Amino acid sequence: MKKMSSEMSNEKMSSEKAIYLDPNLACADTTSLHKLYKDLQRANRMLRLQKKRLEEEKNTFRKWGEDLHLMNDLSISLVATLDTDKIIGTAYTRMQEIVPHDILSIVSFSQKKLWLFSSVKLDAEEIEDIKASIILDDREVTGKVDIDSYKMAVKYMGEAQYGVSQTDSVWKNGKNKFSNRLSFPLEIGDEKIGILKLIRCSDESFSKHQHDIVSMIVSTLTLALRNSEVHREAQKMATIDGLTGLFNKRYFNEILDREFKSTMRYQNPVSLIMVDLDNFKGINDRFGHQAGDTVIREVSSILTGSLRDIDVPARYGGDELAIILPETAAEQAFFVAKRLKRLIEQNSVKYGDSAINITASFGISSCPNSGIKTVEEMISEADRALYDAKKCGRNRIESRDKIFTKDNAYLGPLVF
Repeated sequence: MKKMSSEMSNEKMSSEKAIYLDPNLACADTTSLHKLYKDLQRANRMLRLQKKRLEEEKNTFRKWGEDLHLMNDLSISLVATLDTDKIIGTAYTRMQEIVPHDILSIVSFSQKKLWLFSSVKLDAEEIEDIKASIILDDREVTGKVDIDSYKMAVKYMGEAQYGVSQTDSVWKNGKNKFSNRLSFPLEIGDEKIGILKLIRCSDESFSKHQHDIVSMIVSTLTLALRNSEVHREAQKMATIDGLTGLFNKRYFNEILDREFKSTMRYQNPVSLIMVDLDNFKGINDRFGHQAGDTVIREVSSILTGSLRDIDVPARYGGDELAIILPETAAEQAFFVAKRLKRLIEQNSVKYGDSAINITASFGISSCPNSGIKTVEEMISEADRALYDAKKCGRNRIESRDKIFTKDNAYLGPLVF
């Protein structure tokens, strides 16, 4: 018993002696543990940062995936039509889902036109400010292009996206709220065909992601607009007379046939004016055929500059021109012919050192008319009236219909 107690006492003393003899062992373990703890903290922070970055990348990829899906739908919609107005309207509507904005503006150099699609109501001053921003921001693209002379199409599309009251101006405290904008040239190779601009009326700037998305959309939009231009040019070549810039006879026949059928069905009026230049052969004989071409072009320019957008001026053949006047009765057609007659008389054509004085004769037919049953008869009536004008001295207007003014004063059949 004493022996066992003595051994235990010796072991205890031996243990205490070991601790006492190696005091750095405990300190070393504490330092290692502290270092390990710090390493674990750093690793944990790094893992949290990596997790955050992965979440951000995941959200970014998800956003890209959603936007690419919407971009694919947008691309399909853009190339589904060759109508420029529809292409731009689709771009505004579908791009709202991808990159929200308040105003979309597109300039087409070939059409000399500026489109503005807006979710805020714009007054004249604000529209001018947008035009100025296009000129200032994109001078490298516009160069010497006179945007101010371009036609404008402004379309209000509904409620604002960024809380701008429809009764308030987008100007506030003198600050231009059009300052947040993205601008891209529409270009194919080295050829610039226009400009796209997105504008926000809020303080929220466009992000880099949105900038990158729009730059991708611009490529598809540019191709869609170019396809529209090519189609329009092809249509123009098929319907426009090369010398005069008026519609050709084939297109004239198509439109007159359509208008005549509408008249027969709905009884809405339509008139036809046949125009023939007086003594045109004498002009060719005296000044040459090039002078004759110049005269025809000048008269054609007078017609196009004096008629409505819905009217259809055409070159019927040689020096004979024709004008379709939809929604126009005989009396109204007479006053149109009277105005054109005076303009032609007042504008001499300069050719070299010569000033060529020109006049023209006019024949009118109108429908509905109980004596006209077909398109051919309508053309024949106008031709016969034109023949009467030539026979009776030229530089005059003839109609085979009875034409009355408001107070019922009779003007025909031999008029002016």
